[in-house]
Amino acid sequence: MSSGPDVKWSTWFEIDLAAARRNAARVKSLVGRAVKLGAVLKADAYGHGAVPVARALTGHCDFFCVARASEALELRSAGITGQILVMSESLPSQAAEIVEHDLVQTVSRVEIAEALSATAVRLGSRARVHLKVDTGMGRLGVLPDEAANLARKLSGLPGLRLEGVSSHFSTAATDPEFAREQLERFIACLKGIEAAGASAGLRHMANTAAVFNLPEAHFDMVRVGLAVYGLSPTAQSARELGLEPVLSWKARVVLCKRVPAGWSVSYDRTFTTSRPCNLAVLGAGYADGYPRALSNKARILLRGKRFPVIGAVCMDQLVVDLGEETAEPGEEAVLIGQQDGEEVTAKELAGIMKTSVYEVVARLGKRPPRIWINGD
Repeated sequence: MSSGPDVKWSTWFEIDLAAARRNAARVKSLVGRAVKLGAVLKADAYGHGAVPVARALTGHCDFFCVARASEALELRSAGITGQILVMSESLPSQAAEIVEHDLVQTVSRVEIAEALSATAVRLGSRARVHLKVDTGMGRLGVLPDEAANLARKLSGLPGLRLEGVSSHFSTAATDPEFAREQLERFIACLKGIEAAGASAGLRHMANTAAVFNLPEAHFDMVRVGLAVYGLSPTAQSARELGLEPVLSWKARVVLCKRVPAGWSVSYDRTFTTSRPCNLAVLGAGYADGYPRALSNKARILLRGKRFPVIGAVCMDQLVVDLGEETAEPGEEAVLIGQQDGEEVTAKELAGIMKTSVYEVVARLGKRPPRIWINGD
């Protein structure tokens, strides 16, 4: 029986922070020393733990990138002093906390910029902003033909510094032709901004997929999420890209029993045994982030072998068909990760669910303990 880190836990995540640092170094080796690295820590560092990851990557990246000001404030309250870029729009009512905590705010409308400017003047401080351009994502950002005018306005606001211009790819992993069209629009915007007498500052557009697929989009900084965590957004596996998965998900066998042929398993009887077999019940379920969509489709690892998940995944447990194999309560199974040369990846689960690997890790539950190793 494998005792694992603590036998009282039925399921847990193990996060190898040294692997995250090696992944960051891998990205830096691709983009070159002159290109800055922004490590994306939004959504609790894609489920890996924003504060421990930020501490581990301090000195190994140039920016921490988050989605919301609240995520940036969590890092600041934990003593993270590095540069933090808030990539989504904030509200004017948040201007004071943004300026007071020296956050770099993404803007695409003048109202938030004016609020930041007024706050900076009142506090005798400065507000730092990056202008976001919508080159085809259709989400945040000013439209290309309005970018130069907004950049000029931002440059003229007291107490406010326009330090960068960014955009975001929508199809860098799936449609390189459209990605290049977005890239051309961004380059044209940068030229227009400079022609209007404003400085673009730090130019950045590339996400993980563009780091590998579009080197011409690296500009002055790349914003990397998946690659830091050893995950791949492309058809290639993470290991083919030279990346190491950072997170492993483990669960314990809580019960093993033999059932006859014709025995139904779990809610709604979506699986019925065709032969006598041994069933292992694992202490992880959809409340822990293991989606019901994996019912009757996914595989887990136990004793270095792959076994199918059968029946509906429950809130707190899932059931595995061991066939004629056996297991003891307390044994360690792997839901994501490696065991004795076999591997189940987050990308594999995403393929089964017909979704993005982003969703698999971002939905990992808060209930399972997280164990961070190699943090120093």
